[in-house]
This record gives sequence, C-alpha cells and structure tokens, in this order.
Amino acid sequence: MNSVLQTAAPAFSIDEAQSIANRRYGIEAAARQLTSERDQNFHLRTRDGAEFVLKIANASESEAVIAFQNAVMRHLEAHDPTLPAPHVLPTRDGAFHFVERGHLTRMLTFRAGRLMHQGERTSLLRRSLGRAHARLSKALSSFAAEAPPGDLFWDVQHAQQLRPLLKHIASTERASVLRATLDRFEAKALPWLERAPRQVIHNDLNPHNVVIDDEGAVSGVIDFGDMVSAPLICDVAVAAAYHVRQDETPMADALEYVDAFSAERALTAEEISLLPIIVAMRLAMTVLITNWRANLYPDNRAYILRNEPNAWRGLVAMTEAEPLT
Repeated sequence: MNSVLQTAAPAFSIDEAQSIANRRYGIEAAARQLTSERDQNFHLRTRDGAEFVLKIANASESEAVIAFQNAVMRHLEAHDPTLPAPHVLPTRDGAFHFVERGHLTRMLTFRAGRLMHQGERTSLLRRSLGRAHARLSKALSSFAAEAPPGDLFWDVQHAQQLRPLLKHIASTERASVLRATLDRFEAKALPWLERAPRQVIHNDLNPHNVVIDDEGAVSGVIDFGDMVSAPLICDVAVAAAYHVRQDETPMADALEYVDAFSAERALTAEEISLLPIIVAMRLAMTVLITNWRANLYPDNRAYILRNEPNAWRGLVAMTEAEPLT
C-alpha cells in the first residue's frame, strides 16, 4: 500500500510553525493550522496583512516529489504569471524546500477567498472552473519533465490497483457496485488510456482545492500534491466527478464544466465518450480509498471521509442512469 497514505501526518505546533517562518524566511506572522489529510499546513498572516502557507510534508514523501511540485509552480509562475495558483517562495538562503525535524518543508503564497465546498454550486462556478482548468492545463502542457514514478493511489489510470481494498467494504451491495465499476473501467477505458498522449496534470480539483471569490467564480487553484503524468481526460474526469448530480441526470452539471473547458482546450469525441466511465471510476476510488484510510486513522475520520457520501450517492446515480453491464 502507498506509504504516504499510511504514515501519520506531521505534528508541529503553532509556535514551531511561527519559528520556522521567522528563521527560514524572515517572516514574522501569526499561524493557524489548516486541515490536511497526510501533511501539515499552517496559514500565516503578518501584521501588514500578507498571507502565506507553510507546508510540512509527510515523513514518507520523497524529495523528488517535493522538488517536482516546486518546479511545476515555478514553471506556472514563469509561463502564466497571472494564473490564480500559488507560488513557492525561496528561503533566506535561496532554497525552495528544506528539511525541518525530518520533514520536507516550504512556503507558498496564499490564495484568499472561500473554498469551493463553502459556496453555492452555480453555473458561474462550473463555467469559471472549466476556463481556469483549461488555462492551467495549457500551462502544464509545456512543462517537459515527467512526474516522478510512484504508487499514488489517486491516479485513476492505475485504479485497478485498488481491487484489494474491496475487502474493506462491509456492504455486499456496495462492494458489488464498486467491483462492477472497476470491471467496466478496465474493459472500456483503460486500453485507450494506456496508448493516449499524456502530460502533467493537477489530478485533484476537489472542492477543498478550488478557491472562489465573493461572486462565486474561481479565484484560485491550490494543492499540487497529487500531480501525475496522464492523459488530459483523466484530469477533466477528476474535476467533473465533484459536480455529479444525485438524480436521473447525474452528468448534467458536470458537462457544463466540461463544455467550458472544451471551449478553451478542445476534447475529442472519443474522450467525451469515455468521460462518464472515468468519472464513475474516480467516484469509486473515493469510496474505496477514504473508507480504508478512515479505518487506519479514526481520529481524522471526519476529514478523510468528507467527500465520501457525495461520491457514493453520485456513483449510485450514474449506475442507475447507465447500468454497469
């Protein structure tokens, strides 16, 4: 199993976070801890109102992964400076990451606003997300390096590796739906994905990684911790999965986002036809992984399972709209 997902998050205090910011960056700021699944993040605010995020990585995270994420953010800043994404800051010594008490640590700029899960799901939100995501994907398409090899469980193109997690699903009915979703994905989508062109993708545009402004439009895309090299449609499917409705037309809202994305960066007819299969697989992944991890870390159960109920209900709606045969 993925070691990062099985290793407990760091446990730094607020005083330690403030000390790191001062020592490493010359920033005097008040800190508060942000919720996180496998890392530890602190929001920092200076007296003059400047805001930052101190990110302390899971002890199992490799330096290659952190360096890759930093390189991507620096690439985005250089190639699309006004893209609403965080920038990684150098320390006093010019380093973009360092080791603090055994944990890789760095500082990012902060994207102010509400997280998407705190706002209303509107047409404006979905269309602005499609445009922002297309812009992000264009900038990432010119990033030449491949993502470091690894066993990231949240990579939908390797969803078949999750079959062992079915044993953690207590409900026979749920396990049957999840198994059928895996079967259909492997038969109909995986062969195409294995031969499709790939690029670096964000891979995690969930409601906790999208910032919105007072009008409800997207004003920030954050958290580059799950990036992989994959076909572009995988990234679109991940984002679309969080807009699946729980009624007889489950993909209606998701397709509004997809249309806005495709208007800026066209998707092929074959990609569109595979989209529901990959979206369903992403929803099934959420159910499988979060239930497994919630059992591993019961103290963080509420946060880990924050997206699970909607994922399950969305998967059921998609299954009823298009039976898994």
